[in-house]
Amino acid sequence: MADTIRRAGSITFAEINERWQRSTLSGGKRFALRTFHNHREAIEELFGIRIACDERTNRYYITDSDDLQRDSMANWLLDSFSVSNMLRDTQSLRSRILIENIPSSKSFLTYILEAMRENRQIGVTYQPFYGDTPFELTLRPLFVKLYERRWYLYADKPHEAKIKLYALDRMQAVRLTEKRFTPPADLDPGDYLSGAFGVAVYDDIKPCTIRIRAYGDGPKYLRTLPLHDSQQEIETTADYADFEYRVAPTYEFYRAVLTQHIDIEVLSPIAVRNETERIIDEMNLLYSRHKRRMIFLDFDGVLNTGRHIAALKRAGKPLSDKYGYLFDPESVANLGTIIDATGASVVISSSWKFEGAERMAEMWRERRLPGRMIDITEECMTAEEIRAINPDFDDPEMFIGKGNEIKHWLLEHTAEGYRYVILDDEPDILSEQRPNFIRIDPERGITEEDARRAIEILNH
Repeated sequence: MADTIRRAGSITFAEINERWQRSTLSGGKRFALRTFHNHREAIEELFGIRIACDERTNRYYITDSDDLQRDSMANWLLDSFSVSNMLRDTQSLRSRILIENIPSSKSFLTYILEAMRENRQIGVTYQPFYGDTPFELTLRPLFVKLYERRWYLYADKPHEAKIKLYALDRMQAVRLTEKRFTPPADLDPGDYLSGAFGVAVYDDIKPCTIRIRAYGDGPKYLRTLPLHDSQQEIETTADYADFEYRVAPTYEFYRAVLTQHIDIEVLSPIAVRNETERIIDEMNLLYSRHKRRMIFLDFDGVLNTGRHIAALKRAGKPLSDKYGYLFDPESVANLGTIIDATGASVVISSSWKFEGAERMAEMWRERRLPGRMIDITEECMTAEEIRAINPDFDDPEMFIGKGNEIKHWLLEHTAEGYRYVILDDEPDILSEQRPNFIRIDPERGITEEDARRAIEILNH
């Protein structure tokens, strides 16, 4: 009845009776006026909804309908009853209405609601996700909230007046006790959660003004289903709309923003934007783990540097061992930083590779170089093949580009996908490889800035 009046806006008793008789719940009988007034009183008591009559028109309407729209509990109860009645009235609709299952409401919700109604303490056997052993709690249940298909209980302990959050799906047992309690007189659940996003309230994460930009169809989705009650649309253009929220940037906030796919960009504050970017970067790492990461590494001017050779000369120390020039320890350390941060393997593109892969692997072990050296690039064309193309080349080996060798290696070895960086002091690469190329200063070798750039290329 309440839903019928709500949907009609205003309606006469005769119209209510007509709709009632069309329902299978009526059994074909008319709606007695006394029964109607009894139902009006019951609706006001159950839902807090007052149905009044305009004496000039004899039409019934819901008073304070705007307040009803803002009362989420009354709306939820009214919608639930209305759908339930509709299903009873029309059995054929049951298979055509799909609802989300809420597992946590099946076991303990009614016990907790009973304890809340009677202000009784409860005993709970609780098993959080972060531990392996359940433990016992005595709680004073204050209020509950449904969020993303989970029910949560807000409660404090008898001797600790600090509200904490407990998920019903982590409760293994709930027992009503005979001990009574008095809820805090100044507790307003709505006020308590006003700055929260979702369910959690943290002492160290305070509400702030967060501005996001929605692109494409994003504004339409946000207008019809706001991310938070504090949502305000503050700027609208043909290409995007900006929204502001007064909310604590908790885990639930970041998760909600990321569920909007690519339609949402966090603009400010910068700390919230940076944290969003960090989460996206970690997700990118998770989904790109199957892609191999390679460092195509030159030696001369990259690991053996001008400054290191000069320092060895000044100190009267050997410049080389049986493999060649000794490497600059600082440059080697920065190479290690790249490998530690990315898990990349090393493919040697240096001319030292002409000693052979086994010789290079032996050097890698004996010099205790970081990470794994997995291979060397190979020449794409022999000197004879280049002379056949152009006999005028005096030194055809100078024209066998490293870029082609690297491209050939990638095509041969990484069909499942790859990320790579080229570290070389000479730009002997293909134009398509430039975004992955870092030119190294031969005097200094791999610097900390070079390492940072390499990590960014490999991890993005």
